[in-house]
Amino acid sequence: MTTPIKPLNGTKTHPLSAAARTVLGDISIKPVPRSEVNPGVANRLEREALVEEVQLRSPFKVHKGGTCAHLRITEAGQKVLDA
Repeated sequence: MTTPIKPLNGTKTHPLSAAARTVLGDISIKPVPRSEVNPGVANRLEREALVEEVQLRSPFKVHKGGTCAHLRITEAGQKVLDA
């Protein structure tokens, strides 16, 4: 059994902000490195299963062809954008 992800700022869940919807839209175009997303936004999108974390080739020179965590949109995330 997995432990559910806890919110970073309490237990209230508000509608997605315009900034979070913009990030979700960016992720829908192509996976985005997790380090480029605000930690609070990434946490919220993961808690609601709108994105998933995948290991893809790193776009950063420091990793020299290695992998890093990226956020990829899920079917539920696409439905939120289409609504």
